[in-house]
Amino acid sequence: MPDGLPLGATLTAWITLYMLVVARLSFIVFLMPGIGEQTVPVRVRLALLLSLATAFATSGLISVPPSISMGTYVGLLGAESIIGFGLGVLLRLSIWILSTAGAFIAQAIGLSQMLGIALETEAQTIVSNMLAMAGAALLLSADYHVNVFVRLAEIYSEIPVGAVQLFDRSFVIEGIFDSIKFAVLIAWPFVAINLLYNISLGFINKALPSLMVAFVGAPFMIGAGFVLLAISISTMLVVWMNRASEFVGW
Repeated sequence: MPDGLPLGATLTAWITLYMLVVARLSFIVFLMPGIGEQTVPVRVRLALLLSLATAFATSGLISVPPSISMGTYVGLLGAESIIGFGLGVLLRLSIWILSTAGAFIAQAIGLSQMLGIALETEAQTIVSNMLAMAGAALLLSADYHVNVFVRLAEIYSEIPVGAVQLFDRSFVIEGIFDSIKFAVLIAWPFVAINLLYNISLGFINKALPSLMVAFVGAPFMIGAGFVLLAISISTMLVVWMNRASEFVGW
């Protein structure tokens, strides 16, 4: 605990431990799929964060050096924040995959200008919103958040308080690149159909210059995109659900 605080030894030690737990869990709770959505009130997320921090701080699983200086304590808070941010980003990748894939799909089928409510920090396409909401609902229905909290308790034994050197930051970077590639893979059928559509449109326009092919082709592309999305969305979510844990890793 930091030396020189005008509090009792027991209370000072508990506050020290509590703030370190909050520093690690804050990013995780506010970035967690389902719980960390912008549509969830901040007070609800804050109440969950404080409740979890209290449970972790009183569990006896986490230990802090008994006597540390204030400067060392600030360094521990920074290290815990870095660890929590990395773990939170890894969690959030599972939803970012669906949001990115939805943006690609909306661009391919001509719905990129139709924006929905902001589930993230800014308005998204309706396809991104639909996939992100469906993915969050699937994760919560599968007790994803419970598994995350259980794993968090185990991680404290693998990455103790302040041991930021044990956290592999390259794994976060690799996870981001892998999630982008997976998002492109999910949206690839729509991109391929859009490519074939534009090639066919070019041939038709070359053969019939007087025909306004754009007025005929655009409604067809949007309608075909809706049909393909309705047919494939369940398969997309199943494939995503099976591979989402690979990008979380921890």
